[in-house]
Amino acid sequence: MNPDTSLVGKKIRKIREVMGLSRPKFAELLQVPPTTLKNYELGYREVGGAFLVALAQHPELHQYTLWLLTDKIIDSVGQIAPQEDH
Repeated sequence: MNPDTSLVGKKIRKIREVMGLSRPKFAELLQVPPTTLKNYELGYREVGGAFLVALAQHPELHQYTLWLLTDKIIDSVGQIAPQEDH
């Protein structure tokens, strides 16, 4: 397992959990099979470019793109990290 693959997968899971979505619902949003999403989240499979494009273009998810790929946030342009409301 590639450490970077695992890290991106963990970040995808964090986004999904903060949104309060089940794996099947999140997979449906991004038009991927739930098993593919599971493999991404667990680091078993490298996240594909089509998945990243879908996330970047999604109206509710695009705000996490910069954080997902680089660990950076830029509030002024709407690029944030997922935050739990606790």
